Amino acid sequence: MRKSGRRTGWTAAFVFLVVCASATLVGAIENATFAVERVEGAGWIAEGVVVQLDLPARGAGASAAVSRLSLQSPQRTFSNVRIECPSVAISAETIACEHARITGVMGPLGAQTLTGQVAYSRSNGDLEARLAGVRLGAGRVSLRAALRESGWQIRADLDRVDIEPLLALATSFQIPLPNVTGAGFVTASLTASGKDDAIGQAAMTAKLIDITAANAEGSLAAEKFSVDMQAEVTQSRGDWHFNSRLRSDSGQAYAQPIFLDLGAHPIQATARGVWLRDGVLQVDHFSLDHREVAQGKGRARVNFDAEQPLQDLQLQLDGLRFPGAYAAYFQPLLLDTAFRSMTTAGALAGGISIVDGVPRRIDLRFDGLTLDDGARTVVLRDLSGDWHWLDATESTAADRDDDDDTDEPQTAAASHLRWSGGALLNLDLGASELKFRTEGRQVRLLEPARIPILDGALNLESFRVRNAGMPNIAFMVDAAIEPISVRLLCNAFGWPEFGGQISGKISKLRVRQNVATLGTTLQAQVFDGTVRISDLKLEQPFSKWPRFYSNIALQDLDLALVTGAFSFGGISGRLSGDIKGLELFNWSPVAFDASLYTPANDRSKHRISQRAVQDIGSIGGGGAGVTAALSSGVMRFFDDFNYDRLGFSCRLQNDVCHMDGVAPAPNGGYYLVKGKGLPRIDVIGGARRVDWPRLIQQLIAVTESQGPVVN
Repeated sequence: MRKSGRRTGWTAAFVFLVVCASATLVGAIENATFAVERVEGAGWIAEGVVVQLDLPARGAGASAAVSRLSLQSPQRTFSNVRIECPSVAISAETIACEHARITGVMGPLGAQTLTGQVAYSRSNGDLEARLAGVRLGAGRVSLRAALRESGWQIRADLDRVDIEPLLALATSFQIPLPNVTGAGFVTASLTASGKDDAIGQAAMTAKLIDITAANAEGSLAAEKFSVDMQAEVTQSRGDWHFNSRLRSDSGQAYAQPIFLDLGAHPIQATARGVWLRDGVLQVDHFSLDHREVAQGKGRARVNFDAEQPLQDLQLQLDGLRFPGAYAAYFQPLLLDTAFRSMTTAGALAGGISIVDGVPRRIDLRFDGLTLDDGARTVVLRDLSGDWHWLDATESTAADRDDDDDTDEPQTAAASHLRWSGGALLNLDLGASELKFRTEGRQVRLLEPARIPILDGALNLESFRVRNAGMPNIAFMVDAAIEPISVRLLCNAFGWPEFGGQISGKISKLRVRQNVATLGTTLQAQVFDGTVRISDLKLEQPFSKWPRFYSNIALQDLDLALVTGAFSFGGISGRLSGDIKGLELFNWSPVAFDASLYTPANDRSKHRISQRAVQDIGSIGGGGAGVTAALSSGVMRFFDDFNYDRLGFSCRLQNDVCHMDGVAPAPNGGYYLVKGKGLPRIDVIGGARRVDWPRLIQQLIAVTESQGPVVN
């Protein structure tokens, strides 16, 4: 016997109708049994079907047993299914069973016992069913369904269903969910309606309760997480219109790298739009209220097949509040950087516009924003004001020469930012403000600005950025440095303290292709002399491994001030010299050619202390001989000595310092200090090749020691 049904998934109901319909044909029979080897319908096959009819005078009863029931889509097999109806109500309009009982092994649901009601319309073939008692873990599921000529409807209610068997059931139906294990409950109501195999509309109201779950990789996790969700979808000509809402105020959730503490910062979100038949997601309106973290709304369009999926975005950011926003959204993205544990405060708001996958406008208002990395590398206090950026696709700045100062049409609103103080690289910054314009890939300072640094300042006369975000990016700076105390700079950088000031003019400072160059010479007045830095170049300035190049010239430094600052004994006189080809990698020297010496025209008094003699001798490898000379004879009665000239040279290459002095000395040595008058003392170096790390250790030991004791 072959039976063709007009719907799939209603197998038990169809078998029951066969039973009930048979009852109307055999009114004169008290009982009867039918056995059918195989029954097929649209998408299902029943095998080993046995139908039994009990027809006493007072009413009719029926039961059916199916040894094997197979569904084709989805592919599922049920076994030992038994349907019982102790009382069949038959009228001219309907055939109904008010107390149906169904048992069997229901595929992934396991053994089940269901109760419910089934009614069949004899006039139009409509079928309605209500089933209760489906067990999922410790929870229960009830079902209501209707099959009519106009279409079908179904409703499922879940009451505190365990999440674990629900996840297993979803996996068995090949629903694409994350592979997680955990505990918790789901209470939900789901409705759907449609015609034939197509869903017309569906709705869901669900509450996830105390969900604690994680995946094996550790990229997804939840702890006592609860959330309320509502959603409605409607299908029209292949497009899916949706409206959804979400609210959570307890537990914690983690989706790498974002961590949310919903108990501290509850969240509400809504989204309304349509998933178009061509795969484009169009969100007509969305909103987010993340308490004390972020509030905003807008609309968006996403094309997942495009190189830039986010095609359009109109975002109105009502508030991004710190420190909540930093902890929730920014800190997880900065864990591998120096900004992973910042202290933050304040807020910002504004708008962002993206059209055709390209950012078009950004308008942000800062309200007392404070950032502190804890190491004084970057500290900014009370940043307030407005920043405006406007795309300028018609701009040809990328094709222009960097030296072309021709003004371009500016249509973006002027930006104005101010702050009360801060620090950069441990340098204290005072209160200041900037007025500038950002358009396309350009930034231009609109008015000169003064930024206090320690006890001085940086006076920005002009500042421009061109081709931002491109390989040929260019920074151009013209500025003047108001005198800054060298002593304060030394304290900030942890250097030995000494006096003097740094000042000068900065012109043609440029950064191109991640390389910073300075077109002029920096000059500092220190130790009553002059230090000039030229040919400055800094590669990868913003990376972990910067590389610095320059040439340094020293002129007429006062040695009494120098040695006093570095605890290097006492020396009077002047010092000049050069450090050519200086190369620093991660701010440590790897190459240079240095020469420091007494200038030929120095007419100042030349005196050197016993300690300075000892210290210089230790650098040149003759420390033991110098100590012996100072400890013997008449030398031990003198605290200091005259000298004619002093100096040394070092050419650093491959961690080896190739040493020389101010003049050749006997036996292949070189003079580090050439004495003069009586008593006369010469300091002669003998080592021509000195290990650079060892030399640094000797210099550190010299500056930290109290000097030799001469008896």
